[in-house]
Amino acid sequence: MEGYQEVNEISLVDLMFYCLKRWRWIVVCMLLLAAAAGVYKYQAVIAENQVKREQKVQQPAVKPAEGETEIESEPIVFEDPASSAVTFAIVGMIGGGCLACMIFCLRYAVSGKLQDISNFQQKFGMPLLGVVRKSDTKKRLFGFLDRWIRRLEEGPCARIPRREQIKITAVNVQSAIHRNPEEKIKRVMLAGTASGDDVIEICEQLAEEIGEVTFSPYRQIVFHAAALKKLEYYEGVLFVEKRGESYERLIRLERELAVSRDVTVLGSIVC
Repeated sequence: MEGYQEVNEISLVDLMFYCLKRWRWIVVCMLLLAAAAGVYKYQAVIAENQVKREQKVQQPAVKPAEGETEIESEPIVFEDPASSAVTFAIVGMIGGGCLACMIFCLRYAVSGKLQDISNFQQKFGMPLLGVVRKSDTKKRLFGFLDRWIRRLEEGPCARIPRREQIKITAVNVQSAIHRNPEEKIKRVMLAGTASGDDVIEICEQLAEEIGEVTFSPYRQIVFHAAALKKLEYYEGVLFVEKRGESYERLIRLERELAVSRDVTVLGSIVC
């Protein structure tokens, strides 16, 4: 459709933060492969040393002939299992980290889910009116690392409270509603392909902030025929999607459904 084009480029910066946010899984994979490699090498060295001992015991002593000097046999060198296990554990740890990152990179590339939002309008043909970060309600072990990664990714925006992010988004939505004075938008449908309490919270707070417009409950027009039928009774539609959960092809589909019914697409909010 006109108005957008598919952008398949992968942002390396976004991919890096995608992997960093899953640092717990990477650490677990590193430890598991380090332990497996260390145990394997330790047992293998012990078995090799045992074979060398048996060969030394079974080796017959050769007496020198008369007039010849006795030739000493080469000493058998036994490998230290502990040092070999440590070396293999380090290699396994590095390999485990690389393997975990490779799996996450592959998942990022082929999942088809919304990840990078830097070219949102170019991808989907509608403006990105706001980004609302998830609230940190759950305390996790080493949570300070998660906060540090988020500050690296978002910069100064990471310090904006969630409530204030929703207010900023509401201002952008109001601007989108009044962008064209000729269009009288009084009823707006809140739709999307995601679900969850955080989505419902954003929709409820938007309705509180923007009082001059009637907002519908959050609906999934792609999955429910009744919701798609009700879309025709609204002048505008606002999509609320979740990063890492909403599928890009479904976002394009719901936009096409709205455009085909002559409903003004105000834009999208990503949480």
